Amino acid sequence: MKIATWNVNGIRARASSFESWLRRSNPDVLCLQEIKAHPDQIPTGIREIDGYSSYWHGAKGGYSGVSIHVRTSSLGESSLTIPHFDEETRVMQVSAGGLTIINVYTPLGQRSYEQKLGFLESLVRYVDVLQADGERIVLCGDLNIAHEDRDIHPEMYEEGMLCTRSEERAKIDALRDMGLVDLFRRHHPGDRQAYSWWPYYGGARARNVGWRIDYIFVPEEIAALSRECRICKEEASSDHSPVIAEIDLDRLTPGAPGDHRSSSRDRSGKEQHHGRPRRRV
Repeated sequence: MKIATWNVNGIRARASSFESWLRRSNPDVLCLQEIKAHPDQIPTGIREIDGYSSYWHGAKGGYSGVSIHVRTSSLGESSLTIPHFDEETRVMQVSAGGLTIINVYTPLGQRSYEQKLGFLESLVRYVDVLQADGERIVLCGDLNIAHEDRDIHPEMYEEGMLCTRSEERAKIDALRDMGLVDLFRRHHPGDRQAYSWWPYYGGARARNVGWRIDYIFVPEEIAALSRECRICKEEASSDHSPVIAEIDLDRLTPGAPGDHRSSSRDRSGKEQHHGRPRRRV
């Protein structure tokens, strides 16, 4: 099975290159970020992709937005939930094939750093509750965090800059502490020149002066079945490149994940509703 995540920086601007990449890569699960479109604004040939259940979560105005696409022949029926802490169409969740797939586009934090930290804290708590309920999490997306110094080119690094601060990096630490594995680092632990985003100016991509801010996180039981996770630098139509993981999910021990739309109790004992179901577009 292939699981891919990609910040397309505008699905309408990327329509042709997206279709070409999709045919070449043929992922079973695809998470897109920054689609910058309401579903009604997306070209018909992309809005309903043959062989996939496509879920779009975007708003008019050309800002933010995410989508998840699930190959029906691989994962069967699927259902969509919008987590309760969603804002600016930045997070969505699909249940399919015994997996709970969460797609996230974290705020940069330039307009409001507190908004970013609050969003990330809500994400961590949300994932923690799902894990406690026995869900098998696949967390994908543009987290707008370079987790370690090696995840940003030295030429771009400045002390205390956004996306590198200790409070931001601590949120990824929290995801790892609850058992989620950064699949790229699992397969490339020593790579110090691996980036998934490059600025458009100064020939940054050609010189590989960028950041690694796009992630696929899975629990250890799934990580142990992964064969590879790579950054597809050859796809350069967006300022981000896709990240693709290959996982032998047919070897995963069958389980009975909980219903992600039900209520549960967080560690304080307070009842918490995970999300609100939505129809597929």
